[in-house]
Amino acid sequence: MGDRGLVSIFIPREQGRIVDHRCEERHSGLVERARIYFRGESFDVKVVNISSRGTMIESDLTPRLGENVVVEFEDCSRIHAFVRWIREGRIGLNFGHEIVLGI
Repeated sequence: MGDRGLVSIFIPREQGRIVDHRCEERHSGLVERARIYFRGESFDVKVVNISSRGTMIESDLTPRLGENVVVEFEDCSRIHAFVRWIREGRIGLNFGHEIVLGI
């Protein structure tokens, strides 16, 4: 597998999702950008959506599934997160703890 690890593994579904298994609503446009601290460096990324338990970002980073990152939104404390999924330039991150969204 080389350097890319699990990033290059794709597990096809025989059937698309019929039910949304998310336990809460995702909010688009609430936050536009974030700073990600990843492998000793920081990167500015676009935020696609956010919930109290995680966020979806757009980035050309290639983390491994389960890898830890730190997320910082403008005027907020840093939040520990882990990589939940990676697909076509988007990365799903789960926060280490639930956050309160100011909506």
